[in-house]
Amino acid sequence: MDDDMRRDESELLERVLSILSSLRGVRKAFYLSDDLRREVGEIEKNRSTSLGPLTVHNDGVLECLSRAHVACIVKDSTFRPPPAPTVVLANEDGKVIGRELIAGEEPKPAPGQKLIYLGKDFVIFYDGGKTGRTRFVLPPISFEEVEHISYTARVCSSSPSTDGDFFLRKSAGLPDDPKLATILIGFDLDLPSQ
Repeated sequence: MDDDMRRDESELLERVLSILSSLRGVRKAFYLSDDLRREVGEIEKNRSTSLGPLTVHNDGVLECLSRAHVACIVKDSTFRPPPAPTVVLANEDGKVIGRELIAGEEPKPAPGQKLIYLGKDFVIFYDGGKTGRTRFVLPPISFEEVEHISYTARVCSSSPSTDGDFFLRKSAGLPDDPKLATILIGFDLDLPSQ
């Protein structure tokens, strides 16, 4: 990579961080070092364990970590809501049979389905069939503030597990405050050729 490309990449990475830092509710924004990426990856892989008949897979964080660049924001409760469900329940075939509800959403059952609510913000779509083994999945979701930046590509975001969140906040020198949470934003750069 020549000096002009390095400078362009560096300027673009600073721009992304500046935009993330300026978002309402963001207390801190930083990039993960290689060591932090490895540690978060290990935490999330080890958290994909069984909880009785259910397993939990943080596919979103692992997808973020597969990108060339991974930013982390530490947010408070004033940060915007997610644009899509951050937790889904999938059967052994990968079919989504339940999901988190976005604030104000009124789900509609398909013909022959019943809605079963788990609390006020999670619904299961029950059609009477057997589901086999099920798992909770934290999928990657979009992050439009970075998607709209020229030359960013393959943008995705996800929240780490409780252990990953605590590790990242501690690494950033922030207190263990339950009112704060982290989000990872992974992306690649698609810079024009010089």
